[in-house]
Amino acid sequence: MSKPDSAGPMAGKTVLITGAAKGIGAHTARVLHARGATIAVADIDLDAAKEVTDRLGTRAVAHQVDIRDQAALDNTVEKVREQFGGIDVVVANAGIAPPAHTVLTIDPAQFERCVEIDLLGQWRTIRAALPSVVERRGHVVAVSSIYAFFNGALNASYAVSKAGLEQLIRALRVELAPHEATAGVAYLGFVQTDLVAEAFAQPQVETFRRALPAFLTRPMTVQKAANKLAAGIESRAARITAPRWVAPALATRGVLGPLSDNLLRRRARAAVQQAEHERANDNHGA
Repeated sequence: MSKPDSAGPMAGKTVLITGAAKGIGAHTARVLHARGATIAVADIDLDAAKEVTDRLGTRAVAHQVDIRDQAALDNTVEKVREQFGGIDVVVANAGIAPPAHTVLTIDPAQFERCVEIDLLGQWRTIRAALPSVVERRGHVVAVSSIYAFFNGALNASYAVSKAGLEQLIRALRVELAPHEATAGVAYLGFVQTDLVAEAFAQPQVETFRRALPAFLTRPMTVQKAANKLAAGIESRAARITAPRWVAPALATRGVLGPLSDNLLRRRARAAVQQAEHERANDNHGA
């Protein structure tokens, strides 16, 4: 079992983060490591994961894992337990974004792949690490999104996954209470990552963005998202929100949800039609 060799609010804690080779996961790993944590970086891209741990230096290890593979996740968790004695915090962060198609036009395989990774992959990650988290009275974090409560037009498989994660963590929060362990959901808005950049590059997404107030889709920096996530992990927060407008929107979603749905029904027609036209052209070209 490793012994902490660094002072800080996370000293002595071992944190497993999936999807941590880049983006939010990598930046969160750096922030938590700087605060004393031992970090296990898990990603499907082992070389990129090793680049992260090489920069971190001591108290960091990289593992290759595909979160669609429960056996591989179980094996990764067991390796981390052997290396560091257990897992105090698991951050289920790995995910993908689907193409911006409608439910009518999306390839069913693409829809189901998104749910497979963004919901079931996170469930598998949490389930694999949970015995160690319970043993150490630790903390579980699922990186969800504003799409847990925001209308998922042109992004339904992603929204379904993020809403499912919210319900998973709500149930888990109650179930972990007798074990003195905790769980939280991170409701993050758009972040300046490659994933978001690729999504925003789609013409129908740009049209959709114009139908909304600009602040709703303005990306925040990865560092800001990572800092909020790390602070929430330290405090065992049940909810982590960023940017600033997300917290009040989450609190009033029972009112804002129907209003935003009606707004989008009127203002997002062009984006929906554009997406369906783009898909029809793709199919014709194929």
